[in-house]
Formats: sequence, structure tokens, C-alpha cells
Amino acid sequence: MSEEFDPARPPRPELPSKAEARELAEWLAGPRSRALRRAGIGRRERILEVGAGHCVVTDELQRRTRGTVTALDHNFTGLRDAEISEANRIAGDALSLPFRANSFDLVFFQNTLLWIPETESAVAQAARALEQGGALVAIEPDYGGMMEHPDWGIRQLWIHGLTAAGADPFIGRKLPAACEAAGLRTWVELAHIPQPAEAAALKLLEGLPLTAQQHQIAENVAQAIEEGSGKWSFFLHVPYFLIVATKQ
Repeated sequence: MSEEFDPARPPRPELPSKAEARELAEWLAGPRSRALRRAGIGRRERILEVGAGHCVVTDELQRRTRGTVTALDHNFTGLRDAEISEANRIAGDALSLPFRANSFDLVFFQNTLLWIPETESAVAQAARALEQGGALVAIEPDYGGMMEHPDWGIRQLWIHGLTAAGADPFIGRKLPAACEAAGLRTWVELAHIPQPAEAAALKLLEGLPLTAQQHQIAENVAQAIEEGSGKWSFFLHVPYFLIVATKQ
């Protein structure tokens, strides 16, 4: 199976359930907090969250800033749940942000650039929307670096399924160069959140366009994890890139 990313853009899958989105957001809470602190969120006053989805992180951003948060997503469905003013909930495209230059002092992405093949264009749009001294914060995975033990082939399932769905499973490693190309000064760190494998994590594969045989493999692995004899009998880890890129 080739690991080359095909930039063809099939229709995006529907939003995950709000419960799944919240679970993933909670799993990334520590790394997200670290990146936001480094970006000085407490002193930021105009924050844009791109790809807000169900807005499970939007409310957290609003609590942590003394200013206002604008939530943008290509699908307005999830934006209705945000506890922010209706004027700050916007359906829009990350590749053509509907804002003037220098409109924000922080632009936030989490599991969003993963779904945008034109990465450099999306980052350039964010840089345009930032004022001088503003920061782009991105928390994105890289399934090419996924580790598993025993080797069931789950890494290949994710790479195949994400690529078929129009995502870029190797997005993490590409972000530093994209930020540099946009003229941003970039800090990079890999999130350190390894933990024992959980069957629930494999449920996200259900929403990807895998074959019946591939879905069966995922189900078999999930069952094996649930029936495992020890906490660390099975190990799955997806590295996440933490990016804080400042506009000079």
C-alpha cells in the first residue's frame, strides 16, 4: 500500500459525534494547554478558531482569554452549540477566510489542517489574518509516525482511510515548513502523551472509507484490546505536532 498522499479531494466525512469530538479534545487537553500558554493566550484579545466543529474547544478558548473568540467551520451545524455570540459563529472556508488582514492576535487549529490538502494556502490565510506579534497555534497528528505493538497494521488502516477520505495523514511533519513559507517564526514540539491502547480509539475508523475486510481488522483488534491480559499489553501512539508560529 502506497503512503504517498493523493491531493484529490473526495467529499469530507460528516462531523464525528459530539461525544467523540469531546473525548479527543480531552485527550489533547495537556498538549493544547501547553501550546496555548506558550502563545500567551491570557493576553490575547481576538482569537479565531478555524475548523471549530462541535465547538468543544471554543468554550475553553473563551474561558482562557480576556477577549473574544470567533468560531469558523465549513459546516455550520456544530457551531450552534458554542457558548459565544451568534455574530462570532461563522460558516466559512479556511482557504479564503472572510476577514480583513490583521483581524486577530491568535489563530487556532486542532485536527483541522489534517483535512485541508492546500496546507500552505490555509497557513498563509491565517498569517494574513494575524496582526504583528500574533500567533498561529496548531495541534495536528502525523499518522506516518504512528507506533503500535503488536503490529496489527492499524497504522496502515489509518493512512489508507484518511487518504481515501481526502485528508493528509502526514500533515504534522509538513507544518513547520508551511509556517516558515508564510513568514512566521515557528516553535515545534511533539506531544508526549503515550498511553495504553484503548478500543474506543479505533471507533473513529468507522467513519472512514475502508473496505469491509479492513473494518473487520479494526473490530478484531478492538476486541483483542478489550480482552487483553494487561494494561500495557497493546500499545498505540499517534504523534501530535504542537506548533506556535509568530508573525514578526
